[in-house]
Amino acid sequence: MGQSKWLWLLLGIVFTVTLAWYFFWSAVTPKDQPPLTRLTTDNPFVSEFNRAASNVRMVLLLSPT
Repeated sequence: MGQSKWLWLLLGIVFTVTLAWYFFWSAVTPKDQPPLTRLTTDNPFVSEFNRAASNVRMVLLLSPT
């Protein structure tokens, strides 16, 4: 039963650290790279994408990592 308590504690710590990283550090970009863009309804990309709702649409996201 003692091992189970330590396992839950470890999982809780990993979960907390993962959440902290996601909310505080995952949106940081390098100095020479433009900042990340949020796709909101007032973004031109979203407007054009929604305008063509009757057509087949595809978005290709590329990542160098």
